[in-house]
Amino acid sequence: MGDNWPFTGPEGTLSVKVSPRLRTNNGDTCRVAALRHQGIVLQPSFLVGQDLIAGTLVELLPAYRSLELGVYAVFPSRKFVAPKVRLLIDFLADAFRMQAWPA
Repeated sequence: MGDNWPFTGPEGTLSVKVSPRLRTNNGDTCRVAALRHQGIVLQPSFLVGQDLIAGTLVELLPAYRSLELGVYAVFPSRKFVAPKVRLLIDFLADAFRMQAWPA
């Protein structure tokens, strides 16, 4: 995404140019910066969801959504899935399941 954050909202698709003072490729670093009142961040709900529920972070622009990124488990065969692999896939599916956040 870089310096342009894409959104889809009531008026359709738009892109917002941002000029960050802090750049990082680590979502946890972004989250901590936001919690320390260092600015706004664009992060997935699995990183900031609990903060939204607790009220320590506030969602801005709730009518707009950014890109949806998938998490995929890739394995060689559907015919035989080793129990360890199945357990990992089930764990990931549960851990990354989208939760409905309070309005």
